[in-house]
Amino acid sequence: MADEKNQELNVNFVDRIRNGLRAFFSDDDGQPVARQTTEYIPDSKSGGWWKLISDWYKNFVREGGTRQEKYDRYEFLDQNLSEATTALNIYADNIVSGAIGGDENYEVVVEEGGAGNLEAIEAVIEETERRTGIKDQVWEMSRDLTQDGDDFEEVVVAEIEPGKFGIQRLKKLPTKEMYVDMDNHGVLRDPEFPYYQKKDIYDKDVVKFDWWRCIHFKTGRMPYGVDRSLFANASQRIGRQLLWIDDSMVLARLSRAWMRYAFNIDTTGLSPEESWIYVQKYMDQVKRKQVIDKDTGRLNVYDSPPLPDEDIGIPVKEGTKQGVQTLTGDTNIGNIADVTYLQSKFFMATSVPKAYAGIEEGVRSKATLGQIDVQFARQVRRKQRAMLPGLRKFYEVAFYLAGIDPHSFKWDIVFPELNTTDELLSWEMKKIKAEVAKILMVDIGALNNEWLFREVMNFDDEEVEDYGLEPEDEEEPPENDWAFNPDDEPVVPPEKEMLRKLGPELREKIKKSPYLRAILTDVQDIVGYKKDRSRRLSGMKAVGIGRSESLRNRHVN
Repeated sequence: MADEKNQELNVNFVDRIRNGLRAFFSDDDGQPVARQTTEYIPDSKSGGWWKLISDWYKNFVREGGTRQEKYDRYEFLDQNLSEATTALNIYADNIVSGAIGGDENYEVVVEEGGAGNLEAIEAVIEETERRTGIKDQVWEMSRDLTQDGDDFEEVVVAEIEPGKFGIQRLKKLPTKEMYVDMDNHGVLRDPEFPYYQKKDIYDKDVVKFDWWRCIHFKTGRMPYGVDRSLFANASQRIGRQLLWIDDSMVLARLSRAWMRYAFNIDTTGLSPEESWIYVQKYMDQVKRKQVIDKDTGRLNVYDSPPLPDEDIGIPVKEGTKQGVQTLTGDTNIGNIADVTYLQSKFFMATSVPKAYAGIEEGVRSKATLGQIDVQFARQVRRKQRAMLPGLRKFYEVAFYLAGIDPHSFKWDIVFPELNTTDELLSWEMKKIKAEVAKILMVDIGALNNEWLFREVMNFDDEEVEDYGLEPEDEEEPPENDWAFNPDDEPVVPPEKEMLRKLGPELREKIKKSPYLRAILTDVQDIVGYKKDRSRRLSGMKAVGIGRSESLRNRHVN
């Protein structure tokens, strides 16, 4: 009977709870409604301090943002990371100067006999270069172009003589404030005024530039070259990580590399508070300095309390060993593998060989010339080509101001040859010889450059001559190594005769070798650059002034 009573009470209690919850989660009409719990639920968006750190790191290495924010991050790397500064300087040096011991700067070449008034053209070029000092500034321009992907210069025109106008100077424009005035389809709204300048997007004071008054050096095909900068994408992220890990390495050395002494001081019979005061006085006495005053000759005593990261005092009781013990610093502080790892990745992302930066053994030795040097040379040539449209526009404006049509004669701008071209060509040819000799299993001396160009790369006589690649001088073998026919005419050595016969078969084997195909591609790229340069300079005359002359005669206004 009692059990039935208890069961009835339990059922009634459960029903009361269920009815109460139903009333709490229902409105007056009995329809269900959502109620907010009174229990604290952490905000998923905040996530606590770990979420703040994660967001900070994400913003620190992020690659997005506005164009102006990207310029700021690129400049931050240049100002704070020595590897970034070195990479920019190396690119600027190679873009402008090219070959070591060769030309110091670019040259303007004009076709001899093709121009109507060659003397007048030469005078315009020389006067403009001397007056503006452009050959002194092109290094800075190429460096800014490499760093930001963009460089804006204003052409300042002035009256040089009564009734005669010319370019007075080039004025650097703030890259972050410059805009290309085009619509969403990439069409210029006003071709006569394609550029304008304003402080920010809210600035109503807009300065427009005529098409000839603003020169925009940029990389890539987009309206702005900011996303083709040297520090865009991976190199920017790795550079910031390298900067962060470098700072942490310095902080670790400042805090963990100290060697300190621990003084075990007897404080038997003293209370904890008295022990602490006694230890402090003892450490102050240990650090007390005695200095002789040079003016009075008296001995002065100065207290120099220990710093928190210096020696420490430890109160001990009776029965504990007293004395001084040495606390060594972090023994793993010299391990910087993470720093060198990120450093290598940074130079790999920028295509700058570490040997060029002077942080690798065997600098500029033959062992350092490899695929990465070929890639670096290609990157430099791309940036040289990015400089050409802006420089051509500069000289075209100078010609127009002098009353000369720049399209009435043939002219061009040529940068010096890269300092790796000849070395790389020789090095790649040696690798081809070694690989082909391995395939044929013949003496490597039988594989000269002329045979490789003619038989392996299918160059004809005219192409070999156009490339400017002369056959190697071969020593005549001893007389007893030659065979003679009855007419006393020497017979072609058998290994060379075999090479002639194996030409088609060898080419088929090369097609199946990825390594040889890669080397041949590099060689074709190098000699193709040499041939193109030779073709462009054929029949052309270099005019203008040299950089040293520009430094001496530049007229500053």
